[in-house]
Amino acid sequence: MLTRLHISSFIGLTILVWLIALWLQGMPVLSADFVKPFSTVVGAITIFVTVFNKYLWSWKGFRGWYVKRPDLRGTWKVELKSSWVNPETGTVVDPIYGYAVIRQSLTSLSCRLMTQESRSVLVAHSIDQQEDEDLYKLVGVYRNEPNIELQGVRSEIHHGSFALDIHGNPVYELKGHYWTDRGTKGGMKLSGKVSKLYDTYEQAEVNYSTQPSN
Repeated sequence: MLTRLHISSFIGLTILVWLIALWLQGMPVLSADFVKPFSTVVGAITIFVTVFNKYLWSWKGFRGWYVKRPDLRGTWKVELKSSWVNPETGTVVDPIYGYAVIRQSLTSLSCRLMTQESRSVLVAHSIDQQEDEDLYKLVGVYRNEPNIELQGVRSEIHHGSFALDIHGNPVYELKGHYWTDRGTKGGMKLSGKVSKLYDTYEQAEVNYSTQPSN
């Protein structure tokens, strides 16, 4: 996120280069009164950048031509299909279902994935434009924390990564795969987004179906 210091530096550099260009062309350079509104200009632009970063970037009027960042905000239904095979039975485990809550601005993104037995928090991410400029991929690293009663019994805190293709504009699905430092991997799909942001798995489980899909 740009700070007031960054904005001040950019504006100051622009003014300096402009004045030097005028001087080199033999044109009159304005007096010191020219820079008196500097702090007012910086303040106004700082407010605009803050509002644009948090709200305006996602407006339909800016989408596509001015802002190309996909809008992923909302609560998504998640399906995880692990490739792990139980060595005792030789069977693949059933899919795991949960919810992913994504909060996003123009310059930041947070994601919390919640299942009945654990929760994962995004540690790092990037949204990469693919060879076709209308296609994007979300790549991330996450930290998973099983419910405390499961730690040391059936599951431990671990880290993993994922790569998801972003489908649609507006986005209707994210689909790809994940892998973990426990040697497991599998498929991952996010779909059925609603705009409501939930704090817990239980809250989402009770209320998700009552919200209209985006």
